[in-house]
Parts: sequence; structure tokens; C-alpha cells
Amino acid sequence: MTPEAERAPGNIFGGEPGELKLFIGAAPGVGKTYTMLREAAGLRERGVDVVVGYVDSHDRAETQEQVGDLEVIPRRLIHYHGHTFEEVNLEAVCARKPEVVVIDELAHTNAPGSLFPKRYMDVEYLLDQGFSILTAVNVQHIEGIREEAEAITGIRVRELIPASFVTRAREVEVIDVTPETLRQRLRDGSIYAPAKVNQALDNFFRKSNLFGLRELALRMVAEDVDQRLQRSYERSRIQGPVGARETIMVCVNDLERAKQLIQRGYRMSRRMKADLYVLTVCNTVEEHLKERDIERLATLKKMAHEHEGEWILEPQNDRAIGPAILHVVNRLNVTQVVIGQPGRVKRWRCIWNDAPVRYLLRHTKYADLRVVGRKEAEQAQGRASGCAPADESAHRRQPTRNAASSEPAKGGNHRGRLTIYVGAAPGVGKTYKMLRDARDWRRRGKDVVVGLVETHGRAETAAQIEDLEIIPKRLHRLQDRLYEDLDVDAILRRNPHIVVIDELAHSNVPGSVRAKRYQDIEYLLDRGINVVTAVNIQHLESLHDKVEHITGVKVRERIPDWFMKLAREVKLIDITPETLQQRLLDGKIYADDKIQRALDNFFQVANLAALRELALLEVADDVDQRLDRERGEKGAADTATERILVAVNHRPHSEKLIRRGWRLADRLKAELWVLVVLSQENMSEEDTRDLHRIQRLSEQFDARFITRKALDQGVGATIVAVAEELGISQLVTGQPLPPIRFINRLQGNPIDYVLHHADFVDLYIVANSRD
Repeated sequence: MTPEAERAPGNIFGGEPGELKLFIGAAPGVGKTYTMLREAAGLRERGVDVVVGYVDSHDRAETQEQVGDLEVIPRRLIHYHGHTFEEVNLEAVCARKPEVVVIDELAHTNAPGSLFPKRYMDVEYLLDQGFSILTAVNVQHIEGIREEAEAITGIRVRELIPASFVTRAREVEVIDVTPETLRQRLRDGSIYAPAKVNQALDNFFRKSNLFGLRELALRMVAEDVDQRLQRSYERSRIQGPVGARETIMVCVNDLERAKQLIQRGYRMSRRMKADLYVLTVCNTVEEHLKERDIERLATLKKMAHEHEGEWILEPQNDRAIGPAILHVVNRLNVTQVVIGQPGRVKRWRCIWNDAPVRYLLRHTKYADLRVVGRKEAEQAQGRASGCAPADESAHRRQPTRNAASSEPAKGGNHRGRLTIYVGAAPGVGKTYKMLRDARDWRRRGKDVVVGLVETHGRAETAAQIEDLEIIPKRLHRLQDRLYEDLDVDAILRRNPHIVVIDELAHSNVPGSVRAKRYQDIEYLLDRGINVVTAVNIQHLESLHDKVEHITGVKVRERIPDWFMKLAREVKLIDITPETLQQRLLDGKIYADDKIQRALDNFFQVANLAALRELALLEVADDVDQRLDRERGEKGAADTATERILVAVNHRPHSEKLIRRGWRLADRLKAELWVLVVLSQENMSEEDTRDLHRIQRLSEQFDARFITRKALDQGVGATIVAVAEELGISQLVTGQPLPPIRFINRLQGNPIDYVLHHADFVDLYIVANSRD
């Protein structure tokens, strides 16, 4: 298989013999066959010789329409025990010799008497003959996924394809549909006959099942994207870890603390859907160990396996333990290291002999360091209950905004419903899909209008507007220039049931009532109007640093993460980097004079793949949280009282730590605090502006913002005192810069003080070079 990143831009699917593209869905009716046929029609328009080898429309009118004038190879008829079965006619396909063949229902079991017992074997045969294949499967039919799917649905999966078949594909694409939309399609008769609808809604199509299967599909494709990216040539262009997946490594040696550390790493891996490793550094080869050491290692290995971790024994080989750990961190692309807090020692000993924690603190470049306090975290959590704010400068959090469960209505006191279409990059088809869905809603009798849509000269997108009612834009004059923008007042006067508003992250013209478009949308939602909008993943505030690390682009227009949580539905529009690059070359994204520049910069395959993985996992995390709400879960007992404190100064780089702290708190369902320790009596005007910016960002993330002066005591001691006062269980700080001179190392830094004295918290140190 050719790695996707090594393919030349513009190499149309089917241009090389034996290529495979696989469409994956979470359930019947998501639109796999429809999308596959639409892609086949697009290939045909480009001059590729495409035929339909096997497609069953299941009497769905939209699917039948997509077959259009595509050539259909007659099926092979097999007579068995008085019944007639229709299967793929391999002989007819080989005789016809097309470039691309469309074959549906990949996991199907063939009728007795077929050349192969399984349809995926038919596909493999055709691939080996040099034919390229478009095919589709639901995620539960993939070997290795079946067990999780059966656990979710309680329904046995009988037809499977091997996991190796997925890795053979040149491209893998997920067709993402929300449970609400899928259940509505079922009620509309677009999936099964009316007689089967109620039974399906009460069984396989229960919302909890669809949530779980959808998350499985998103994460499976995200993992596939990550594996392809890691194998690609262009992966080396991006320094450090790439993508959104976390890899956690727990460092253990002493049996007394091993259980606590491994359990901590295990809980982290479960919450973050991360890979887990357990590392022990051994000072001699295993064959020369004493019997008690062999027993100790066996116990550690057993504990690792009991917590679903992979155990690694690393020989020390005349190295200090710190460098040995760092070697494994770099080899495995570890993103988080879990290690126990070191014992207190005299400062002069730290100067000459770094403990592993201190070595990692100064030498890790891309891995965050989580130092587990010597005291059990539960003691700190016990103090947290009923704790008051640290001082009068604390800003109480506003109630978390969440409209996901609100009922739709026009006017009245009910809040409108929000639907957000998410993509990895411009050109994936968000606006096209929004408009196509809007036309569908209009056909079903919904009152739909277009508030604002930018087609960017894309003919396919413009065609989707057709006869949809468009609200005229508002004209705004600024410095002798005339600007067009969303007319919120006109939408309110029109009072539609649904309004389509594109480009969610857009900044309004200076002088507008509200500065950002997402604020306009929130205003409309508060007045009972349902809004459908779209955004690319790089505009999400908490991902700002990661996106800049991957692409080198500083995204200026961003939306707060809480706004995404207002959405009743978040829909991912997923396409592969190859397809996106082809759209770019076809002139469907930018004008001709911008295409090559885009290919050389933002639209490089490594960028698109990494952003795609971000989008997949962000939506998967959103699905996971919605599934928790669907089940009525309020979070695990061990996270119910978690409090996270982000300790920063007022400099701009502190924003990165606040974003990281929020993502941690969001996953743990924890309370978030932000502390700025002021070490100066008088602040300059610039310092004051920086402090206010940090405060605004903290409040945007729903954090409690506090300040403390540190004139009479050190910064480190102030951080520890506040953490103890608030009953903090996790303390987030930045990695200290390495000391430039010997005297700097002698004096130490605030993080060294915290490391020695905050034995009641987990100290989470964010690597300076990490996104």
C-alpha cells in the first residue's frame, strides 16, 4: 500500500491499478451507498471508467437517483435449494475491464456456490486483478471492533471483514450522521419499511446504541488516520507528537507506589481514550537479576496487564535513570509521563545529581509530565468540599451554557436549537451539506431561510441554494467602504423556524452591535430561532496552540469551546486529504492563482491529515459526553470533586496553559481555577492589559480567576498555599526554562519549590515545545 502522504497531489482515485477506498458508517441509513455513488459519478465526469458491480438501494429514492446513468454490471444468479440469489458477477467485471468498480455491502456472506464465501474476498480478488474498488461497511462488521459493538448494542454481529482489509485501503472515510438525524430518517421511512420502524427504534436504533456506534466509527477512522500519518514521509516535517491522540507512560520501580501510579495512568488513559505503557528501568540484564528482583518485575508486569497497559522493561545500560526514561519517551512518541513525586532532599544535592523527575522536568521537549503527589489525592479532595474562594478577587463562574437539550420553538420562552457542521479544512463540503439538508427540511414542510452563505464561487454550492429564501445582507459603511454582513434584525422580523448562517468564526465589521458572528447566533437562539451553522476545527479556541504547531498558521478568528456545547447536534463532514487536494486542483476551493500556494502551505497532506484527526477526535469526544448525558451519568465518583488550578503569570504564553487546563478539566468534568501570582507592586499599562486578557480567556473557559500578591513570600510558596487552601487535586504549570547560569540553578525556580512541597496534588507540567 502506498502511504497517502507520498502520493502526488491530483492523482485521481483509480489512476493507479488496484486502489481501494472504503466508506465507514455507524449504522444502516447513514448514507454510505449514496456518497459512494456520488463519488463514482464524479469520477465518471473526470473521464474515469466506472461501473456498478453491486449496489442495493433498498428502495431509497435518493440512492436510486444517484445510480443515474452509471453502467451497472448484471449480477450473477445463483440457484440454491429452490431460492435464487444475486451476487457480484466477477467474470462479467473482469471481461468488462473497467478502471473502478462500485461494490456495496462489503461484509455480506455470499450464497453457496459463489467463487468466494465472502464479498470482501470478491473485492480482494478484483483488487489483485488490478481493478480499483469503492466499497462500504458499517463499523460493527470490522474484526476487532465487533466486541465493543456487541457490548454497546447487545446484538450479536455475525458478518465480519478482517481488520487487515481496512489497512489495505488507499483512503478510509467516515460518513457521520447524528443519532437524532438517523432516527428521523427511520421515522420518515428512508431506511426501513413502515412496519419495521417502531421495532428498530426500540432496539438497534436506540439513541444510546447510535451514540456508541458513532463514537466507535469516529475513533476507528481517527486511529487509521493517525497510523497513516505516522508512516508517511511528510510526518517528519512536523516536530514532536502530531495529531490529537494521547500516549501515556507510567514510570514505576518501587512496588509500594506502583499500584497508585498505574491506577492513575489507567484512569487517565480511559478518560482520554489513550494508549497506556508501564515502564520499569532495570540496572542489569534480566538474566542476571536476583530472585527478589525477578518477583518484583513479575508483579509490576502483572499490574500493568491488569490495567490494560503494555509493560516495558528498559535496561539502564550505564545511563542515569532519567536519560533512560527520556529515550523511551522519544521512541514511543509519549505525550504524557506519569511519575511519582521525589522525596525531599537538600538543595545542594539537586545541583549535582538530578532525580529522574528533575531530569525530565528540564529535558523533555514534547511530553507533559504528571508528578503524582506522595499523599493520596483523596485527602486533598476531601478538603475541597464547601471550600470558599481564595480571596475577594475571585470571579464566580457563570452557569455553564448548554442548550443541547432545549426544545425547539418559534418565539416564546424556549431557546432555539443549534446545529453545527464541522470540517477539518476549507472545501470539505460543510456549506454544501448544510444547504442540501436545508432543501430537504423545506421539502418536509419546515420554514427554512438562508441568513448568510458564502459560496466562494463554487458552482456546486451555489446550485444548492436553488429556490431557498435568502434574507438580504445588512450593508455597513466603514471608512468610505461598504461591507455586507448578517442582518440579525431582518431575521428576527422574518422569524423563520430554521435559519442557515455560514462561517461561524467570522468577525463582524467594527461598529456592529456584536463583535463576533457566534454572538449573533447566540442572540437568535435566545429568541427561539433554530440556527444551522458551520466551522472548521482550527477555529476552536482550545485547539489554537495545537493547530499553530501543526500548520505554522496562527488562526486569528476563534470561537469559544462553550459555544460548541450549545449545539443539539454536531455533524462532522469528513473527506480524505487526497479528495480535498483534488477538489483544490479542480478549482472548487480557491481561484487558480492561489492553488499552488495552498498546496505548498496549508493544504499539505500532513497538515490535512493531522487536522482531520483533530476533527474526528473532537467530534468523538463530543459524542462521548452526549452519551454520558443520555445515560444520565454525572461523571465517575473519583472525579466528582476534582479541582484543577492553572498557575500562570500574566504573560501571553500563559494562554496556552489555560487552554490545556480547560481541556483537562473538560475531560475530567472538573472545576477549573486560574491563579496569577503578582510579583510586582506596580504593574505597567502593558502588564495590566495582559492580565485582563488572561482574565477574559479564563472566564471564556468558565474558570474561576484569582490573583495573589507574592511580595512577602516566593511565587512557588504562594502557589502551594493557594492550592492547599482551595483543596486542589491537580495543579497545572508550565515547564521551567533551563537555567542559563550556574547561579540560576543554585537559586532554583517556583516549579522546583512546588515539586518539593506540594505533596497533596498531582503536578501537571506542560512541556514548553508541546502544542
